[in-house]
Amino acid sequence: MANVADDSQPPKEMANVAPLDMAGAGQTRLIVEAVKESVADLKLDVKEIKNYRHGDLFKYLSAIAGAVVLLGGMMIAVYFKVEDRVHELSTATTRVETKLDDLLQRIPPVVAPIPRK
Repeated sequence: MANVADDSQPPKEMANVAPLDMAGAGQTRLIVEAVKESVADLKLDVKEIKNYRHGDLFKYLSAIAGAVVLLGGMMIAVYFKVEDRVHELSTATTRVETKLDDLLQRIPPVVAPIPRK
């Protein structure tokens, strides 16, 4: 009767079988090792990205700020050149108008012709 009571309980000692001896375990182990290597590479890449993220962001922001300053400087330079040209044109226009007014004052008034009956 002692045998019946011992058989109803789970075995206390497990069979010492290596995973390679089980069906498909070798292939599974190879897959797991390959996945571990690729995940390790990904982890290294993520760590590298985390280490350099602030420096890269600073580079991009510096480049954008430099472009904005350069573009603003170019726009200001063009504005001053256009303003100088407009000033020159307005001065020339004023001189021409003054000369035309002087000429108009020198011309005698036009006498209306006498109407014929």
